[in-house]
Amino acid sequence: MRFQESEAIELKRTLTKDFAKEVVAFLNSRNGIIYIGVDDNDNVVGVSKVDRIMREIRDIIRDQILPSTEGLCEIGSLLEDDKTIITVKVTKGSKLYYIKKEGRSENGCFFRDGTSTTPMSESEIDKRQIASLHEEKFGLTDIQRNGDDCTSDILKTKLRSKGVEINEKTFERSFRLLTKEGKYNLLAELLADKNFYSVQVCVFNGKDKLSYSKRNNFGQQSILQAYEDVRHYCEALNDTYIDDSSLPRRTKKMFDNEAFEEAWVNALVHNDWIHGNPPSIYWYEDRMETMSYGGLKEGLSKDDFFEGVSDPVNKELMDVFVQCDIVDRSVHGVPKVVKAYGKEAFRFLGVGIMVTIPFDKKMDLTQRRTSQKTSQKTSRKTKRK
Repeated sequence: MRFQESEAIELKRTLTKDFAKEVVAFLNSRNGIIYIGVDDNDNVVGVSKVDRIMREIRDIIRDQILPSTEGLCEIGSLLEDDKTIITVKVTKGSKLYYIKKEGRSENGCFFRDGTSTTPMSESEIDKRQIASLHEEKFGLTDIQRNGDDCTSDILKTKLRSKGVEINEKTFERSFRLLTKEGKYNLLAELLADKNFYSVQVCVFNGKDKLSYSKRNNFGQQSILQAYEDVRHYCEALNDTYIDDSSLPRRTKKMFDNEAFEEAWVNALVHNDWIHGNPPSIYWYEDRMETMSYGGLKEGLSKDDFFEGVSDPVNKELMDVFVQCDIVDRSVHGVPKVVKAYGKEAFRFLGVGIMVTIPFDKKMDLTQRRTSQKTSQKTSRKTKRK
């Protein structure tokens, strides 16, 4: 058997003092397995005094981690090269898990970030705690919004442009914009002409967030319009340049527009709007990053995700985007991004999924400022129409 560390596999030569952190990270992030008796170079070294070590592991999990992990951790062993390896299989839980003596703090709460165990920030802890209090599965149509006005003219216009008949008397019920009690729900608020969700594109001067340039707010409007505005803005920034690395020379774009569009619409449709922040885009001189909060839907594996298995986080919202002809049901979005930039474009964080689209050529800051002015003019003209 070949052992290799990954986001779902942790290798440990011996039982160490940070073992509880590794377990907590998996409990808060994803299903995983910890092998004890395998070093960092994937060499099987085995474990002596197996029974004693297994008892110590049980004690650590029982006494040092809260809340109870009953049914989530399975301790076993296997024989490899005539050496015994201890296995600890951890199933992701539905609550916020932490080191007992440290409490719900950055020193006590951890998540799995690639092959690393990373402390949660205070905001990440709060989000996970809130999510854990909602064990009953609520959707966008179940959550009542505040207020009585959810005008949906933008939605109606887009639907009519695609040939969808609108019956004003039954419109809100037909498109599931009301709760069972007849009040406007979260889906209605997201699609309303005006709302309080801030969808932003943040631009930085270099390759990190140290030198901030500007923040563009495309929110506080229907996310259908926010989708279009952000798409046009980023496409306007997608400069054409001459690639003279080989002959004959040819014109190229900074990035694959289709891959970006798929990443952006997925960020909106699959975002955890109930517990998380609105998705956002971070723009650097060498890449853009699209951040969507919430992560994979429970029960969906990464293999399923990369193969394009259809299991929308927000089914009702997906249905609206389909009817508006923004997406289709062929679920080719993720495979299209993978084809253009590989699986490494996706980074699964403790609070969500980040998609990184590298630029084919480093963007000149002067070009960027010019492109921004052009995109803003284009956006204004589009809105006037």
